[in-house]
Amino acid sequence: MITAALLAALALMLFGAAGPVLARSQWPNRAPRAAIVLWQAIGLAGALAAIGAGLAVTVAPLHGGLLGGAMQLVRQARAGHPLAGLGIDGSLGLTLATDVGAVLLIGLIVAAIRTARTRAVHRRVLDLVGRRSERAPGALLLDDARVAAYCLPGVRPRIVLSAGALEILDNEGLGAVLAHERGHARERHGIVLLPFAAMDSLLHFIPYARHARPAVAGLLEMAADDFATRRIARHTLAEALVAMASAGAAPSCALAAASTAVVVRVQRLLDPPTSSSVTASAAIALATCIVALPVAVILAA
Repeated sequence: MITAALLAALALMLFGAAGPVLARSQWPNRAPRAAIVLWQAIGLAGALAAIGAGLAVTVAPLHGGLLGGAMQLVRQARAGHPLAGLGIDGSLGLTLATDVGAVLLIGLIVAAIRTARTRAVHRRVLDLVGRRSERAPGALLLDDARVAAYCLPGVRPRIVLSAGALEILDNEGLGAVLAHERGHARERHGIVLLPFAAMDSLLHFIPYARHARPAVAGLLEMAADDFATRRIARHTLAEALVAMASAGAAPSCALAAASTAVVVRVQRLLDPPTSSSVTASAAIALATCIVALPVAVILAA
């Protein structure tokens, strides 16, 4: 039961305190991509720890260690009596491990299907009503006076601008907004955000799930800003974000340039953070250790 207790404590720490602490930290602004990896590592390690804790309780009556007990469970299932010798505690542990794995897996699949369908419908509408513009090569233009600019993720992403956005942006500002949206498309940010959106909708009562989605959404916008500033001046993008601050809400299935943490991002562009290489390396090392911890406990058992 020591293994189960260790894994349960680790799951509670990761899904409990880790999310709020990371969400309140300021360093992720200096290394948004590494911070996203850390958010992913916390979620993965928490899920492994929770499932491992349930399995550790399950196999305790079998006296075969966690991995040996898991193999014994597989053999018993093949023989047609999977619960033989488990007792009440073991059956409850198996239920916990199965429920956690099923909720996460099924929730992710359902969210992926729902998101894909929503994006497909929106993509068909865009292809019908959108048109090309010489001022915005590679983007679809909507004849709408409201200010809007967003990327619709997918196998063939769509970058969308409204006529209202073209009116308020000069050529440099337009180039900055397009570069930002191309960052979302090139780096597949829609896929990155999907697991966090699925967890938020299913497990909003868990602190990690509640904090991860908005935090990662903001970090993805900063990552797209960094992609854009490798091609255009930082102040140009900052001015474009300020001009776009009145943009209307983008579709929930899209990623919009001026939808998240605009003030923080403008400050970050105008007052660039110090070199992030050390911060990024430390975050990646921490993420590796966090994922390795439940794996080490499971293997040691």
